[in-house]
Amino acid sequence: MRDAFFVMFSFLAILGGFLTVSRRSPMYSALSLMIFFGAVSGVMMILSAPFLALMQLMVYAGAILVLFLFVIMLLALREEDSGGERPWPLQLLAGIGCAVLFGLIAAAVLRREFVAWQPDKPGFGSPEEVGRTMFADFVLPFEVVSVLILAATMGAVVLAKKHLDKPEPPAQGGSTGTGGGH
Repeated sequence: MRDAFFVMFSFLAILGGFLTVSRRSPMYSALSLMIFFGAVSGVMMILSAPFLALMQLMVYAGAILVLFLFVIMLLALREEDSGGERPWPLQLLAGIGCAVLFGLIAAAVLRREFVAWQPDKPGFGSPEEVGRTMFADFVLPFEVVSVLILAATMGAVVLAKKHLDKPEPPAQGGSTGTGGGH
């Protein structure tokens, strides 16, 4: 039964990822991304990592996806802004590239002999074990990522401020609003 759920969640993750990159509408892409995040969370539950599964749902499907949706709604993209359909030769080339990549990954997976994986530590996947591993073994990468996220946030604020500081150009062709006669 566990293998059947693994296959089901894996298929949903592949489908969600494919729909995310193939939809023209950003809103549909974001909703497909939600399917992907939920399926990855299901795979993590099957792999005996309930803490990571919960964090996947809370952080990615909850916070980051909501942020994406707010940005999409704030941009208020019109249909003509998103461009037209991609030319068919480009679609064909992308399809062939995806099929070749899928074939290479499938061949690598099928050549490998799998054994039933069992966590070797009794507390594997628990919040305590994840915290101990993150802050003992991977503290430097954790801090580097923290600084990178802080720098990206500061860069976004600076870019947004530059956009807000630009004066709006005066309206063309209208009255000057002085109220004087000619």
